[in-house]
Amino acid sequence: MKFLRVFGWTGAAAWLLSACAGFLPSPTEIPPTPTEPPPSAATSTIVWFPATDTPRPVVTPSVQPSRDLHPGVDEQIFDDPFTSDSAWQTARGGEASIAYGNNELTLAIRQPKVSLASMNSELFLSDFYLEVTANPSLCRGEDVYGLLLRAATSSDGYRWLFSCNGQIRLERLKNGKITVLQDWVYSGQAPPGSPSLLRLGVWALRDELRFFVNDFYQFSASDALWRSGGLGFFARSAGNTALTVNFTNLKVYSLNPADVPPTETPTITPTLTTTATRIAPKPTYIVQ
Repeated sequence: MKFLRVFGWTGAAAWLLSACAGFLPSPTEIPPTPTEPPPSAATSTIVWFPATDTPRPVVTPSVQPSRDLHPGVDEQIFDDPFTSDSAWQTARGGEASIAYGNNELTLAIRQPKVSLASMNSELFLSDFYLEVTANPSLCRGEDVYGLLLRAATSSDGYRWLFSCNGQIRLERLKNGKITVLQDWVYSGQAPPGSPSLLRLGVWALRDELRFFVNDFYQFSASDALWRSGGLGFFARSAGNTALTVNFTNLKVYSLNPADVPPTETPTITPTLTTTATRIAPKPTYIVQ
């Protein structure tokens, strides 16, 4: 009897649990959380010389040796101290004068539109190189001074002129008639006005003449009319102010034609050469 009572209560409880089981929700399955593999230690490798493109060529100027523009200069044949026994023409007058100074020859003009010329009675030149210092102490505007080259007289020969506004010019004279071989052109070595100190140079071989100021090449001219002649100085006033120019330290050298290479009119042309410039690459870092 007791057994039935226990069984009865037990069976009732079991029946009740089985009946309620249909009303309980089924358990939800939770997916497992994915686990990442432990991070590996990152290491960096430096590639010091990675592959690079072919470097682009860079154009750089190359300095070419400058050739001698007054070749063949040989021994000195004349050196003038400009003392009173030199063979230069002198003159004195109210308008102008040509006189010796302190180792110099001075051409002075006190009136406008007056020209002066002084020739050396002993010099007779054909092929030569000469240098002389010109010192215009009073000079302005269109006043001019210069050299007479291969000249028979002051009206026959070549005349290299300097204006007091900074320009230079070359003329050929024949019976006083002027033919321009090089018209007025500015020279960076001949500043306008006065005073100034210019070292003039002339290289003459056969029918070619080259002109220099302070040893800087100015221009060339070719003319076959006058192959030889004397040397002189020239000055001409243009305005109402005085003009005074001094010439000193004259030296003349012979030329040896055998030492003169056949060349064209000298020009200064820069030469460009192509070279490759390599730039060192920066290091590249590769993470492994």
